[in-house]
Amino acid sequence: MTLRPDVSVILPFHNGSAWLPRAIESVRSQEGVCWELLVVDDGSEETPLPIIGALQDRRVRCLRFPHAGKGAALNRGLRHAAAPAVCFLDQDDVMLPGRLSLQMEALEREPDLDGVYSDYERRRQDGRPIDRFISRQVTAEEALHLTSLGRSPVTMQNLLLRKRCIEALGGFTPAPGLNGLDDVEFFVRLFLSRARLRYVPGTVQAWILHERNFSRSAAFHEARLHWLRRLRDLAARHPELQREIENFEFHARTMRGIFFLERRRPREAFWEFLRAARARPLRLNNTYLLLKALAEALLPSRPRASSPPTANPVP
Repeated sequence: MTLRPDVSVILPFHNGSAWLPRAIESVRSQEGVCWELLVVDDGSEETPLPIIGALQDRRVRCLRFPHAGKGAALNRGLRHAAAPAVCFLDQDDVMLPGRLSLQMEALEREPDLDGVYSDYERRRQDGRPIDRFISRQVTAEEALHLTSLGRSPVTMQNLLLRKRCIEALGGFTPAPGLNGLDDVEFFVRLFLSRARLRYVPGTVQAWILHERNFSRSAAFHEARLHWLRRLRDLAARHPELQREIENFEFHARTMRGIFFLERRRPREAFWEFLRAARARPLRLNNTYLLLKALAEALLPSRPRASSPPTANPVP
């Protein structure tokens, strides 16, 4: 007889075969918890079936669907999840030992909790550490404010939720334009719902920096514009969100400006930094970036060494 899992791990997959074996093994090494792993293939050209089939592990399942984006893939995983609790793992990330037992024990101690969150770290592709993000217990209002500043205490890397909580919120928004920021959109709705979340100290997952991180792509930064439009729609129904709109706008525009500067597109960077300054005037760092972009736009182009890519995954 197959036991019902305690937790379903949902892994959205899209052409990530290079990283998938490591991600899967990080789940298979989890002890003390009955788990299942759902690899949701979002219309990949490179199927994960050979990797999963070679494991001969009935706890690891593959669900294949036409390409529809990460939000849709997460929702499809949720519909097939057999456990009452759910957590998430990106195809290129690593679940650290003891993650599931640590968080499930905390969730089971308080039946009224909607979920728990912990800490996470960032590593380079070769395993070298970058830094560690230590969270803390916050109220829903604090969590929303920190998220507006780009410093959310809750991420896909450190969160475990009861499935009923996600279902009550309607799951993730499947709009293709939000691809890459569908998690932030969900977190905003999660905090607005006043979900009961408990901080459990401990580093539970590793975000991996590599040359193909989606957060470094043009598509990701284009999604920031869709996110701002979605945010205003949410604010129309949730007045308490309105006071954070300027912070969200400032962060999104600043990150777009930095993206354009790194790619030697100073004119586009200048306009983004100007929009950021309009959202939150008199910010010293933004003034520096605005002047830097203006100088680079006005000066004749010159060869220069390319700067290393930004390692920050915070949307």
